[in-house]
Amino acid sequence: MILRSASFVPAATLLLIAVPAHAARWQAIERIPGYAALSVLVQKKARVYFRITPESPLVFTVEGPGRLRLVSRAEVPRGVSRPISYKLRVDEGGKILEEQLTESSAANKVKLADGVFAICKSRNLAVDVPAGNHRLTVSVTGARVVLIRPLFSGPTRDEVRMISITPVEATRSVTLSEGERLIPYYSTFLGKPVKFRIVGPTSLELSTRLDFDATMRGSQGYRIAVTEGGERIREGQFKTTKATTATYTDLNDRSASKLDRIVIPVSDGVHDISVELLSPQNGSAEIHARIPQPTVGSQE
Repeated sequence: MILRSASFVPAATLLLIAVPAHAARWQAIERIPGYAALSVLVQKKARVYFRITPESPLVFTVEGPGRLRLVSRAEVPRGVSRPISYKLRVDEGGKILEEQLTESSAANKVKLADGVFAICKSRNLAVDVPAGNHRLTVSVTGARVVLIRPLFSGPTRDEVRMISITPVEATRSVTLSEGERLIPYYSTFLGKPVKFRIVGPTSLELSTRLDFDATMRGSQGYRIAVTEGGERIREGQFKTTKATTATYTDLNDRSASKLDRIVIPVSDGVHDISVELLSPQNGSAEIHARIPQPTVGSQE
């Protein structure tokens, strides 16, 4: 099914959205090996949290530089009205990075999807993460159970603005609605890549979403290959679930997954880059590409 013409402006960078890169863009960490993801309903919207206790901290790895934000909610028996005090600690290899002594009480319109305990109001703790790979431990004292929602943001680059680009070749285009924005995506199938022409030096940011059909349930894996001149320069392997806030406006038999992202540095010169879905073999995925807005008149 072709939803729109597959003829696109050759090599053009079409300005669709201009926003500060990474400005207040928090990405939730929703998969941590060895830990069960819990669905917490916050005003009827599902949010992924992880349960920690004084005996069982949360251990995960992040790649800096960036900023880590921990949203915490104590879990208390229903009917308890008094505030609950607890201390959160973030450390790396025994070195304390941040501590927070806080208290909270039961919240309205917040509940664990399959739990019988009350969930407290949220508290936030921020941690600056330097460059490199960091294995962090989040521990708690003073409370029986605390739920943690980790979010991560890359380095703030307020001076950098991003522009969306159109491919030179794609099988179809679809429109994704998220919040109040309409965002164009381009479809890839096995053997049918989306092709872009990029002029470097720059960086190419690829937002990818798997298309869910009516038979797909729970988490689904998919693989994306990025090639140039027949050589594979990057492969992304993801596991994802259906998005709760994003829908296709013109693809009625498919649902959008949550967003994954690949960032590729592009060297000087003209580059023809293809992005192709490798698996599932009978599936489809959507691609949205951006580059930093070129500066004009500042070069020497």
